[in-house]
Amino acid sequence: TEGDHMTITCDTKLSPHRETTELQFVFYRNGHNVQGFSLSNQYGVPSAQLEDSGNYTCEVQTPTGSVRKRSNVTHIHIQELFPYPLIKAISDQVTEGDHMTITCDTKLSPHRATTELQFVFYRNGHNVQGFSLSKQYGVPSAQMEDSGKYTCEVQTPTGSVRKRSDNINIQVTGEQSFALIYYLI
Repeated sequence: TEGDHMTITCDTKLSPHRETTELQFVFYRNGHNVQGFSLSNQYGVPSAQLEDSGNYTCEVQTPTGSVRKRSNVTHIHIQELFPYPLIKAISDQVTEGDHMTITCDTKLSPHRATTELQFVFYRNGHNVQGFSLSKQYGVPSAQMEDSGKYTCEVQTPTGSVRKRSDNINIQVTGEQSFALIYYLI
């Protein structure tokens, strides 16, 4: 799953009369080298991302390269922990003085439903509500300066998976006031 540590091991056995031969290992994903030749028979990814999905192979060789063998293909699928969040407001037009609520929605993968998520909100790129467990940002009495482009970001507590929403534009308009003028003659 996205954000998990992933380790791929390349296992091989040397013939009994060659047990002391030092071997070098290389790893490929979809035919592209992801870890060059080294003495380690493991390829590790501290925090797996969706783009780490693919067909993996490893190759083992003797130090001189005189003997070289490639493994069979192993397909690895990294499952999405949660999709990119959707930011929404009841209305993109808010009257000055009204309550304004912006919600940041996403859904955890069913097999990780207990994972705690943290939410943060930005207006015009500036943080207006730091990371918290609340998926809502509320302004009790909206003012003109609350207008702007809002985005939200969702992350796991460790920050290993972090995704940002598209933005929405909120316009706070001044309260309409009417004045009646009486002329006395």
